[in-house]
Parts: sequence; C-alpha cells; structure tokens
Amino acid sequence: MDGKRLKKIFISSGFALVLLVILLLRLPSLFEPFTYADEGIYLTLGQAVRKGLVLYRDIHDNKPPMLYLIAALAGSFPLYRLIHFLWSFTTIFAFYKLAQLVFNKNNKWAILLPTTVFAILTSLHTLEGNIANAENFMLLPIIIGFFIFLKFKSLLGYFTAGLLFSFAVLFKIPAAFDFAAALVFIFFVTKKGNYQLPALPAGRLITNYFLLLVGFALPILLTILYFSSKGTLPQYLTAAFSQNLPYLSSWGGGNVKMEGLPLLLIGRALAVLLTVILLFVFRKNLSLAVKLIIVWFSFSLFATLLSSRPYPHYLIQILPSFSLAFGFLAFDKTKKWLKSIPVFLGLVVVVTFVSFRFWYYPNLSYLTNFYQFIFGVKPRQEYLNYFGGHTQSLYETAAFLRTHTQPEEKIFIWGTLPSLYSLAERLPVGRYTVSYHIIDFNGYQETMAALTNNPPRWLIVTQDEKRPFPQLMNFIEDNYTFFQQIREIKIFHRLPKISRL
Repeated sequence: MDGKRLKKIFISSGFALVLLVILLLRLPSLFEPFTYADEGIYLTLGQAVRKGLVLYRDIHDNKPPMLYLIAALAGSFPLYRLIHFLWSFTTIFAFYKLAQLVFNKNNKWAILLPTTVFAILTSLHTLEGNIANAENFMLLPIIIGFFIFLKFKSLLGYFTAGLLFSFAVLFKIPAAFDFAAALVFIFFVTKKGNYQLPALPAGRLITNYFLLLVGFALPILLTILYFSSKGTLPQYLTAAFSQNLPYLSSWGGGNVKMEGLPLLLIGRALAVLLTVILLFVFRKNLSLAVKLIIVWFSFSLFATLLSSRPYPHYLIQILPSFSLAFGFLAFDKTKKWLKSIPVFLGLVVVVTFVSFRFWYYPNLSYLTNFYQFIFGVKPRQEYLNYFGGHTQSLYETAAFLRTHTQPEEKIFIWGTLPSLYSLAERLPVGRYTVSYHIIDFNGYQETMAALTNNPPRWLIVTQDEKRPFPQLMNFIEDNYTFFQQIREIKIFHRLPKISRL
C-alpha cells in the first residue's frame, strides 16, 4: 500500500474518530434533567407561543424570537435537547465545509485539525456547549453565511448570506458583529488569495454591500412588521434590542455601571479598528485566509466581551474563527510563520478567559456521572444529585402542580426555577418567568398588578432568591396560607376570601 493511500485512510479514520468523540461528549445532554434556568425560560416562552400568547407583550425575555420559536416547535425539553443535538452535528459539518473552502482540499490535515478543534470545543461542558443556548444555535447560520459569502460570487449569494447573518442575529444580538466582520472583509477580497479561497469581484463592491445589507435587514424588518401588527412593537424593540444595555449594567448588583461601560467598549473597539488597519496596510503580504480569520476573530471577540459577564457560553462565538486558525499548523516549512497565528490567538483566548474570570464547568465528573449511571454503576438518585440538590424537588413540585391545577390555570414562582413552568405545563401570572427579570427590569409594580388582578391558586417561593420584594411578601402573608415545603421550595395556597380581587 503506497504512502498516499495510507495517509488517506488515516485521515478518514481521523474524521470517524472525531465524530465518535463528539457523540460521546454530547450524548449525556439527551438524558440530563431539566434544571438549567435559561432553557427553562426558553421552554416556558415556547409553551406560551403554543398557547397563543404574543411574545414580549404577554410573556417576557430579553432575546430576539428565534430561540423561543424553536422551543415552541419542540414543545418539550427532551425534543428541544434533541433538536440542539442534531443542530450541533449539522454545525460541525458546515464548519468542515467552510474549512475546505478556506484551505486547500488536498491538504487534509488543514481540514482535520480545525474541524477537530471546533467539534471538541463546541461540545465541551466547560463552555456549556452541551446546553441549548442562543450561541450554540446561532453558529450554524453564521458559518453557512460565511460559506455562501465566500463560495458564491453571484448577487443571490450575497443576498442569501445576508439573510443567514440576520437569522443569527434573531437568535442573539451579538451575532451582528460576525456580519460586521463579513462587511469589513469585503475590502480585502479585491485580489485572489491562496489556499482555495475565491476572490469576490471588487467592481461590484457597492452592489455586494447593498445586497448583503438588504438580505440582513429583511428578516428583522419582517419581525418588526409582525409585532407591529400585534400591537406590541415597542415591547419587542425594547426587550430584544434596547433593553439589553441596562440589563448588561445590572451584572454584579450594579458593579458594572452604564457610565463605565462605554469606555470599556470604546477601548475594545479601538483595538479592533487597529487590527483592521494593520491588516489593510500589510494586505499584499497576507493571504485571504489570514485576513478572514483575523478579522472574524477580532469582531467575534469584541462581541464575546460586550457585556463583561463571565458566562462561558459567550466564548462559543469566537470558536469558528479561532478553530480555523489551526489549519495553519498543517502548512509546510516555507510558510512556517503561519503556525504562530493559532498560538497567538490561543494566548489571547487564555488571557481573556483568565482576566475576565470566566466561569467553567468540569468535564470529567460530568461525563463520569453520566456513563456510570448508564452502565448501572451509579443509582438514578445519585446521578440526579450531581446537578444540584434542587433537581429532585424541582420534579416533585412540577408533579404536584400538574395534579393540583387545571391545564389552563396559571401559577406564580418567586425565584429562579423557570423549568417548573415548563415541567408543570403551566404559564406564569404576569410576563416574567424568573425573579431576576422582575428585579433587573423593575417589574415590581407590573407583577403586583398581575397578581392582584388574577391571584393564582398556587404560589411558589424558592429559597434561592434572597433579594427583597416586600410587596409580594405582604401579599402572600395577607392572602395565602403555607401548604407544603418540598426541600427548598415552599408552596402556598390561596385563601378562599380572595377567589378574585
């Protein structure tokens, strides 16, 4: 057997091994209990959509609508996680095709290395890759958007790429910076580069820009028209767009002030601008692959740090451009300097992770917990306890609510257990699903008005929320009686005297 054939078999086996590793990393997510707060919010809003409520007007969260529509399509947590599971493998395949486009198809290592890095990093529990957050969903339209943007030089290609970037933004606003990277990159594609990356026709620069912008604007404009027709346009624009700025400033109980936020953003924006200027100055000495990766990474890193919050799933946005850089490790000695690019970007990621004190979650214990349970080494209760002592009480309370309420009956939870709404298949009284939204968005008066006008038969108070809401506590004391406590969850029943206030 000749060397080329042996190498081809080895590379093919490498891809198969990568897929097996990813399957093992992601399989636990399909069996995980429904305890993660963000997913609880998504499923509750999805449930509200299925029951005819209008987003933002009747039920609230501070993200654009795509995530809630997918949750509504799923209808249940297991199906929602299954959609995310399949979506993740599709995203990895899309990245693989993009890597083929950026690098020479004949250099299989330049495809295998970045695809492996991307697949593993986006699947790790450390970065919450197994959780169906907006970042995990928005990567797919972003990657396909870049693929179409680079592959097809037709007018339809630019328009379609714009549509895909817009769909990514409708998952989460920071995806707009990936679109901005594509707009900036147009200035670097007036000359055909190396490594199979095709040039875009410079003579149509204005047309290219116009079609990208039209494609990007169209889905967003359609959502504006839809919510306008429902009479809830101000709530939509506020919740999905403008409300995010004061929301960001609420981190740490107000430690990050709005007046300090612009200075941080300006400093980071200047760093991105300087990077783009340097790339433009040295553009004749750099391939399009180098320019693409550096520009994309710079903009996505800016988006990742937009809020200065240490949530690890924010880092997922930088992974496509960061992982692509590993393709340069497969280049020969004549382009030895290229190998320094992934090293440099890796140092940037490490410094960012440490300096911003990003949270992280253990992988080994997470995987061990699951596979010990699957193979019968660990009992179910011990498996569930890994996800927190509230796991069992969450499911027991949900079962209680299902048996003690009617399907269309609403409940109210003061705390951060939105999964209860979805597990119990009941909607909240008022627009808010978690206590921190009431606090962050100053929804005290609105919440009390909703409770007063429609007092639920059952009201839940969890011990995880220590911040004061004296009006609510007085309302409970005057109109409810303590019924039962399931560990850290207290259940209150409405007194007969206020069947309706």
